[in-house]
Amino acid sequence: MSETTPAARLHRFAPQLATIVAFLLIGTVFATLSPVFLSIGNIANIANQTAVISVLAFAMTLVMLSGGIDLSVGSLVSLSSVLCASLMDAKFPASLAVAAALTLGATLGLVSGTIAARWRIQTFLVTLGMLSIARGSALVLSGGRTIYIENEGFLKIAAQGSLGPFTALMGWTLLFFVVSWVLINLSTFGRSVRAVGGNAEAARQAGIGVGWVTTRVFALSGMMAAAAGIMLAGRLSGGLPAVGVGLELDAIAAAVLGGTGFKGEGGSLVGTLFGALLMGTVVNGLTLLGINPYAQEIAKGLIIVVAVIIVSRRA
Repeated sequence: MSETTPAARLHRFAPQLATIVAFLLIGTVFATLSPVFLSIGNIANIANQTAVISVLAFAMTLVMLSGGIDLSVGSLVSLSSVLCASLMDAKFPASLAVAAALTLGATLGLVSGTIAARWRIQTFLVTLGMLSIARGSALVLSGGRTIYIENEGFLKIAAQGSLGPFTALMGWTLLFFVVSWVLINLSTFGRSVRAVGGNAEAARQAGIGVGWVTTRVFALSGMMAAAAGIMLAGRLSGGLPAVGVGLELDAIAAAVLGGTGFKGEGGSLVGTLFGALLMGTVVNGLTLLGINPYAQEIAKGLIIVVAVIIVSRRA
């Protein structure tokens, strides 16, 4: 079937459309059940709550398009938030703390990508090890405690500031969305990423440096995870060593709900964004209805299972 036929285009965008429709339907249900749901304040709250997951999901989309998976992003969120907070607590300038966190995230991502490319090890296994390394490092660096941030300028820029109805977190989400979209859809690098994810051996024979692509994809993923950690540190006014636990699963689910498969197929950042918003909306709506937080985890788990089924049906 030609990619230019209406049927082919519909098939290609079906997962994204399904996610957008599900988002609208679930939003309608919660709006009916809770009069507060559609208030400007609550809509802004949903956007702020999903900002970190959205940035992680953009990074995960890039990784999955290359045919890989990055399980370390949640722990890198924790480590970067703790490092950033620790440096500011030690009276280092906020700009240096942010630069150090971003550099560390990119470096650890580069290490994961290099190991996977050099020895052709599944990225699932490599990043599983990096997950433990980063999580343990966050606990060691923080001593298992929250490190509070008192730098008001940092807090406003990273998360708590606003310009009218638009918050800093919304701005960062939009920035990473635009940069990721341009990188994936308009750059030579993005075309190389899709080629490697589609068929690494064919890409290698076509002259594409598969190892080069893999290392840079994971370096970008690590840097974006660190950026998400900085955003979260700003939102929570501190670095928490366990704050990123489980976020990698949310990021994967958002990317998959948006139409990205585990073999490099699909890949719509608009779909990924709505996947993140869908998950955030479910949690927010259940909270407004007074549903037990533990039950909310069940709901998130069901969303992840649905996402896996979607991928399986597309395979």
